[in-house]
Amino acid sequence: MKRVFRPFWSFDIKKTESWLNSMAQDGYNLVNLRTVTSLFIFEKQDSYNSEPLYHHVAYEKSDKNPLSPPLERDGWELAMQISNWSILRTTKPARERKSFPVREGLIKRNRSLLYLFGGMTVYTSLTTILFLLLSGLTLFQNRMLTIEANPFWLVTLTLAILLWAIAPYCTVYLYKGNKRFL
Repeated sequence: MKRVFRPFWSFDIKKTESWLNSMAQDGYNLVNLRTVTSLFIFEKQDSYNSEPLYHHVAYEKSDKNPLSPPLERDGWELAMQISNWSILRTTKPARERKSFPVREGLIKRNRSLLYLFGGMTVYTSLTTILFLLLSGLTLFQNRMLTIEANPFWLVTLTLAILLWAIAPYCTVYLYKGNKRFL
């Protein structure tokens, strides 16, 4: 068993799919995916198959089967389905395939997350600018700036640093990942 932690794996699906393909080339078969903890669990194959596997990650909120009859006829198989996530695989290279799974649900999901993290980035930027502006005006008018000694400042500062680090990163990463589909 091999366990691999991949945070933000769902933000750039093309990169995740090529990573899954390379893991399959190395003889590791994906047996489980824990979406909440971003943990991929692989099992080493005893008999190494020289035929490459191509993975496709899909996201759909409905309960419909991600594997339609045209996809089955074209050689796709369901590797696993966990909640709204489906991982399909085939041995046919892209130039030989006639049908491809739909990405619409994934694009909608990532667009919603993009708006969420974009809003968090704008909020963090505006509150930081407002804080610096008001602090600067207070100091510029030769008034004293008083900061209460309170342990909640540590919580506020920690949250601000986390928002400043994660929100812009996720916004850019989601934008680039979604741009590859369009």
